[in-house]
Amino acid sequence: MIESFDIYEGEKMTTLIPRVAIPSRYRLRIWGDPVLVKEAGLSVNLVGTSNFQAIGLYNRETGWGGVTNFLYIPRVDIDRLIALQVEDEYQDKQPDWRSQKMNWLCKARGTIYFTGDAPGWKTTNQIKWGTIGLGFNKVTVDGFEDMLIATRGETQKRWRKMARLAGFRRNDWGRPLDELLEAGLIHRCYCAYSGDDIGDTPKGIIYSPFWSPLDWDFAGNAQPKALYVPFNWLEAV
Repeated sequence: MIESFDIYEGEKMTTLIPRVAIPSRYRLRIWGDPVLVKEAGLSVNLVGTSNFQAIGLYNRETGWGGVTNFLYIPRVDIDRLIALQVEDEYQDKQPDWRSQKMNWLCKARGTIYFTGDAPGWKTTNQIKWGTIGLGFNKVTVDGFEDMLIATRGETQKRWRKMARLAGFRRNDWGRPLDELLEAGLIHRCYCAYSGDDIGDTPKGIIYSPFWSPLDWDFAGNAQPKALYVPFNWLEAV
């Protein structure tokens, strides 16, 4: 509750309410949430198969597109991505658990990181990260903008309050993992299972930076300055 207080100027009383900062930390809604079902069709019941908790993001320069809009992740950061993974217990775990996790995370197509016709993640010079958020993860909002757009579930554009998301920057490497998760700069790769149940991947806990377009090259003529999500796709933490 915000407490107010009174001050007196002569015989005139003025009630002052302290300025309260707008919260910057939110959480992405999950697949099956009524808002995401209506506006983006994000439900296992609609897609027909389980999936990771992919939520497509918007940028001013090229619009929507979790796969058509992607960032190039170079070899040096692929190696850091591999090192980011942690050992945990899961079914059919093998001694080379890092490779198991990376094989789930990065394929030729149809996953979070993809190589297309390039060599696999072990030898390629770069991989592509689809500009997506992952449901149930925290995000940091560094501002709001009104935009005239349509989402996947809409046929006409309308004015929307869009949240501008802070992304993982090059100088974030080396920061504690817990700190980066709390700030929404690294996402845990949750999946959507039958009935829109949420859980970790079949290969256990896997992490992915929420890469910023300010530091990694974009696939297209126009480099986005930021990634956005409709504000009502977020929940208070």
